[in-house]
Amino acid sequence: MGRLLLRYYRVLSSILLLAVVLWSHAGPAGADLLGSDPLIDAVERGNFRAVQKALLEGSSANVRGEQSRSALMLAANLGAVDIVELLLSHGAIVDLAEAEGNTALIYAAVNNFDDVIAVLLAVGAAIDHGNRQGETALMRAARTGSGSAVSALLAAGADPSLTDFTGRTALDLARENRRNRVIQIFRKAGVDR
Repeated sequence: MGRLLLRYYRVLSSILLLAVVLWSHAGPAGADLLGSDPLIDAVERGNFRAVQKALLEGSSANVRGEQSRSALMLAANLGAVDIVELLLSHGAIVDLAEAEGNTALIYAAVNNFDDVIAVLLAVGAAIDHGNRQGETALMRAARTGSGSAVSALLAAGADPSLTDFTGRTALDLARENRRNRVIQIFRKAGVDR
């Protein structure tokens, strides 16, 4: 009985220590153990004023939400260019990647938000960054048929000759997914492979 109580005490102590460590890393206006960060909530709602307030109250511009997506990735995914600019002005890391290696630029490209792409590239986003599958923003845009994003990325100097881990280029992905409009954009840009 004594050993069982000692073991129970050690497990409970470990859990409490972990809770204290997590709580101390949450930041002044950060996530509580049962909820999410106010900045992430505000970005997910696309609420500029709430994002501003959360940043002024101490939320980190680089806080991450579910699936380790940063506030900047979430804003780029929504096409919220004003929130993207605000986060960047508060120190958001432009090339921060989530678990799959996707960045804010990749999220903007997939969703065809060329205005967000322009902002991210203007602050130095790595245009040819590949995710864990080796897919760049250009490849993801081509695969999903995001023609405006493909045009913007090509104009900004994205390398159409890069391949993913299976050896496919952005044009290959557009062809596989029958993205005829995107294929035409590549042809006009002189990309044939």
